[in-house]
Amino acid sequence: MFDDWVFQYLPKIFCGLAFFVNPIFIYMIFSENTKKFGNYRFLLLFFALFNLTYSVVNVVVPLDIHNYRYCFFLFLKHGWFVEPSEFHFNLLVARCSLVAASYAILLIHFIYRYLAIHNSKFTREKFYQYMTFSVLVFAMYFGVWHAICYYPGRANVEIKKYIREDFRELYGSDSMYFNMLGALFNEGSEETTFQSWVAVILWSSLSTISIVMFLVLAVMTIKKLKKMAPNTSRKTSKFQVELLRALVVQTVIPIFISFSPCLLSWYSPMLGIQLGRGINNIEAMALGVFAFVDPVAIILCLPIFRNRIFRVCRGGSILKSAKSSTVQTN
Repeated sequence: MFDDWVFQYLPKIFCGLAFFVNPIFIYMIFSENTKKFGNYRFLLLFFALFNLTYSVVNVVVPLDIHNYRYCFFLFLKHGWFVEPSEFHFNLLVARCSLVAASYAILLIHFIYRYLAIHNSKFTREKFYQYMTFSVLVFAMYFGVWHAICYYPGRANVEIKKYIREDFRELYGSDSMYFNMLGALFNEGSEETTFQSWVAVILWSSLSTISIVMFLVLAVMTIKKLKKMAPNTSRKTSKFQVELLRALVVQTVIPIFISFSPCLLSWYSPMLGIQLGRGINNIEAMALGVFAFVDPVAIILCLPIFRNRIFRVCRGGSILKSAKSSTVQTN
């Protein structure tokens, strides 16, 4: 069945691709001239390690998404944590929170780029303080999203009963025996619908605020780069623009490939629109894609990496391409 491919095999394939691409990405960062990236390479390392962690979690805690009338729900369909329990439910919530925490990864990159072009001490001598700040931002996003997810989770029993008949017809099982997280916007108790609306509004607000912050920081960075251009070497100015462009691509990919499908799950049940299983399968697949697509996009966006890959494709070794790149940089 197609569902088996989506929820059993594709996460493993995506994980394998992530573990193939990200170590190459890490090697290329740290084999490049140190002056080229400076401390920024440690943030890129943080990003790559997050991708690897996310890919493993995507395999260990696989999510299924489904819509029924005025409700959407996520649940653990396969794996070790299917049986209902408080611990397994917390794993499901943590799995959802990890998706949101990727916003934090992107945000700290935008902040760093803005500080770097202002020659801030936090990107040079006090970088350890910036990394501490980055970890705190990541933890804050994860914790806030975890709390928001847990809030409507208390209405789980009512949601499980609401979808029970449809769930049995679709999956051949009783919804009461699965860990589940969802929202019910209508045809439920006043408390449940209120909790659902509040949770989705908070999710949407956090996502919107994050994206607005990305845009503001990107615009401020571009303006600063334009002011610096007359007093900066063409090579340095061009590389800063390339780094910002790569960061924008790094941001656009998860937003459109992974996060946008989530909006369909959140908002279509508000109007009573029931998405087909094909759309639900695409949504579930999309959540695992960016962990290996993003580093590939960054490599292709940055000429110093792209040229090294092309040299390897023409028959050179990645080690020789690193030396060649270093010579050209100097």
